[in-house]
Amino acid sequence: MVNFGEKKFILNLIEALNNDKIFELQTRWFDGSILLEAGQSQCWLKVYRGKVIDSLNYMPILGYTCKIGGPPSAWQMLLDGTRCFRDLTLPGKRHFEDDPSLSQLGVMTRDIVIEGNMMEANRIIGGIYALSNCIVKVLKNKGG
Repeated sequence: MVNFGEKKFILNLIEALNNDKIFELQTRWFDGSILLEAGQSQCWLKVYRGKVIDSLNYMPILGYTCKIGGPPSAWQMLLDGTRCFRDLTLPGKRHFEDDPSLSQLGVMTRDIVIEGNMMEANRIIGGIYALSNCIVKVLKNKGG
């Protein structure tokens, strides 16, 4: 079960992100916050110059720069390798094993949504992908 609000997960994620060279490079000039959401669980990360400098297990009153959220089942698909982050966040369906009649062809939905300041989110998209890799690494190591 994916729970972004667990203190152990948050501490291990911060450590993984602050040691990840791709995350650091891609967020080097970012001064903002990223909210992770899996169902009701939340993890708010304050990022400055490529490092996570603060965190909370809820969204503070000041909000976030961008939010990456979806149901726990979507995050579980990322964790178990059923779907990659790109497939979960980009609109449209690419796997039709469960829909042989292609009835959902052209339906533009997402399992995990990136929202908020999309200019900033797109500017740090490489960092967001590195973040998703760190989430998987931490959860697979039972760090959350």
